[in-house]
Amino acid sequence: MKADQTVLVPTLLLTGTVGSGKSAVAAEINDTLAELKIPNAAIDLDALVWQWPSTSKWNNDLMFENLASLWPNYQAHGATHLILARVLEDRSELDRYRSAVPGAEITVCRLTTPQPLRLERLRERMPPGPSRDWHLARSVELEGVLANSACEDFQVENGDRPVCEVALEVLVRAGWLPAEDVATAR
Repeated sequence: MKADQTVLVPTLLLTGTVGSGKSAVAAEINDTLAELKIPNAAIDLDALVWQWPSTSKWNNDLMFENLASLWPNYQAHGATHLILARVLEDRSELDRYRSAVPGAEITVCRLTTPQPLRLERLRERMPPGPSRDWHLARSVELEGVLANSACEDFQVENGDRPVCEVALEVLVRAGWLPAEDVATAR
């Protein structure tokens, strides 16, 4: 390959409001692809912004810098596919993902989950207090923002069904797995 050619990187960005299951579905997709011997990396991008003070809105600048630093390491260890979990409110931000991951061919899937289930998930995983209260309110607010912005290529419902079913549907809808292969994936 010439030095100026970039390797194409199938990239799946899972978006959705707080409590929609982005992290859980990303982990399940990672496991599914591993079982199918498809080299991949899955990154919950929220973990790349835990710093105070914040230097940009949602600490996005730090997240993109960290992603740009991490991807070459994953790639050097054999990853060919990338799964990312992070809220996407504006499709113009995809250019920043492409800068951080050269060659990224990004497909955006928005996970949708009924509000009562989202709020239940948040109550179960977070201790009572101001942070949980903020996340509960943000889940409701952000669902409306995401519905209006329509940044996704497609939606998948992640309600009351096994996460492996959700992951397989995402992979088929993204074109990463043929529908006929789903029966053999698990």
